[in-house]
Amino acid sequence: MSYHKYFAAYHPWSLYPCCHPYHSYLCSHPHYHPYCPVCCQPYHLCCCTTKPSMLMPREISVDPGTQEAFIGGAQDVNLTLEYKPVSGATSPGVKITVTDSDGTSEWNVTSIPDGFHVKSDFASVVPGCTVTLETTECMARLRWCELVSC
Repeated sequence: MSYHKYFAAYHPWSLYPCCHPYHSYLCSHPHYHPYCPVCCQPYHLCCCTTKPSMLMPREISVDPGTQEAFIGGAQDVNLTLEYKPVSGATSPGVKITVTDSDGTSEWNVTSIPDGFHVKSDFASVVPGCTVTLETTECMARLRWCELVSC
């Protein structure tokens, strides 16, 4: 067994599937560069027009108070809210305001029982809008992930 065959057989990059038949040589020989998931070539030889992208987690939190954030990225995002009343709260509340080119929308929770609560994917918003998280006698965190090109 030659060195190259031995190395390719045990090298983790050799486990990537070949997307195109003419890349079989590239995929079966050792490389020291990360591969493009579309054309299977090392990134420095990539023949694709797609840009690599990744999801970036974002969040704002208040304890109690108000905070505003800008939503960016390349696609709509789903908001997830976590909230919990502070000890001794008499009328805890959470208000989320979303402002975009179409106008403003609000989401309110006014009767919050004791304990930790999660509202997953309760709203979808577009890039370019702003979200405002406002709480009264309550701690809250608003989370989302933005798809960004690198």
